[in-house]
Amino acid sequence: MKVILKDEVDNVGLPGDVVDVKDGYGRNYLIPRGMAILATRGAMKEAEAITRSRKAKEAETVGDAEQHKQTLESRTLRIEARVDERGHLYGSVSAHDIARVLKERGHDIPVKRIEIRGTYKEIGTYEVPVRVHPQVVADVTVEVVDIEGIVGVEAPPVDEDEIEEAAAEAAEGSETDADVLAEQALEAAEEYEQQQALLEAQREEAGSESGTDQDPDGAVTEGDDETAGA
Repeated sequence: MKVILKDEVDNVGLPGDVVDVKDGYGRNYLIPRGMAILATRGAMKEAEAITRSRKAKEAETVGDAEQHKQTLESRTLRIEARVDERGHLYGSVSAHDIARVLKERGHDIPVKRIEIRGTYKEIGTYEVPVRVHPQVVADVTVEVVDIEGIVGVEAPPVDEDEIEEAAAEAAEGSETDADVLAEQALEAAEEYEQQQALLEAQREEAGSESGTDQDPDGAVTEGDDETAGA
């Protein structure tokens, strides 16, 4: 059935539009609520009058709508949401969520004027068309963020060249340390041998000065026998 809209109807049309709708929807919903009338020959003049009135009002407010558009597009609308460790939302951001946050910012825009394209189920930035006027659409930047602040923090970029250079320096340092330790061990061994040789020389010198040599069992040598006999 054909009806003439008296009010704006979401996904149907604007005041004064002549549209085709299902019989049940027109008779049981639109007409009883005063949102539309039957599109008879006599009502077509009323449709023209409604359309002229609507366009006149739009012309008066289009300037304000342009300013409203500039205000909306100059700011980022942040919406906090609970997400899992991969940044996926528990649910999705809806037009009602956007309308709620817009209202909190002082922009009272009906939900039906917010065009959700696809589904917003991950943290990130989205461009959402918002019809602030029948002739003016603002592209609002919506940033969906993690309410707990865990996901979405980007790690600093990794420089692979720096990693390889650091690994090479570490390997070179390990080899140097090993060489130093080996050299120190060799010097200690040589020093020990020198000390042992010095001690041995000192013992021999002390024995020759005393003039008395004893065998390991404490027996007197031949030189001692001659001294005793004399």
